[in-house]
Amino acid sequence: MLILAAPWWLLFLPLPWLLWRARFKQPQPNSQHRAITHPQTELLIRLSQASTSGQKPWLWLIGAALLLLALARPQWWDNQQHEGRNFMLALDSSSSMRAQDFSDNGTPVSRMQMVKRVVDTFISQRHGDRLGLIVFGDDAFTLAPLTSDIALIRHHLQQLHDGMAGQRTALGQAIALGVQRLRDEDPRSRILVLLTDGSNTAGTLHPLQALAMAKGNGVRIYTIGIGSHNQVMFPRGPVQQPQLASVPMDETLLQQLAQESGGRYYRATAPGELDKIITDIEQLETITLTDDEVRPYEWYSVPSILGLCCLALSGWRERREVLP
Repeated sequence: MLILAAPWWLLFLPLPWLLWRARFKQPQPNSQHRAITHPQTELLIRLSQASTSGQKPWLWLIGAALLLLALARPQWWDNQQHEGRNFMLALDSSSSMRAQDFSDNGTPVSRMQMVKRVVDTFISQRHGDRLGLIVFGDDAFTLAPLTSDIALIRHHLQQLHDGMAGQRTALGQAIALGVQRLRDEDPRSRILVLLTDGSNTAGTLHPLQALAMAKGNGVRIYTIGIGSHNQVMFPRGPVQQPQLASVPMDETLLQQLAQESGGRYYRATAPGELDKIITDIEQLETITLTDDEVRPYEWYSVPSILGLCCLALSGWRERREVLP
């Protein structure tokens, strides 16, 4: 669809014509008031008036009109419909995400690093889906609302680190924020993916209250429990040795959140299991989406170039028609 971003510039379209008319309404020079006259002055004046008044500067007028059209900024919008899903990803960034119970080729990897790696792979494979990103700790914050700009989501994901939203875990706040972001979308595609390794330890809203909000708004919650029940390596500081610690997780609560909302609960204790979970979620039903965030194609360069060419050609022709 072709639109004009600044159509008010078209109000000046009559201006070039008016300027041309005003130019030829100026009083013509009178040969009687000249000190030196050519023997054929009157004839030359009549010939000049006949050649200019009868010939309209169509090239100049067209060139000026094209430049005004370029100022009006013609744009092409391609809002095509496509099949996709709406995902809100809620990632736990509490201090317990520092626990190193994953391994990458024998090297200990924290829960946050592994989650970021797997989620980044999931995001990079999205074609037609819209995603949003929530981070939660002591409270929940929206890093990106639902968008088809996958590069933006991946950029925000890479900036995540443990403790950035606080040290504790506000599960209820994260669910409520996800519901708020999804409630105006198609009921068939209101999907909240909650990745956490702990239990609710912060926030003013209990997860069961947030679950009632999700059920009332038709939001399905897919909960993913990160890490193991065993004691894991927990880094303490740059000069301190890691210590073994146990990070409890309310697995019963996560199961209830998923089952009662129509979603599913997953337990991730290894990188391979995280990959399988994301693959299962990918099989969810798609809906027809209209991408409202497509960037327009600017077409102002086309009338600009044509207008300048017309003005240049008009000036060249005018010079050739000047009397010697």
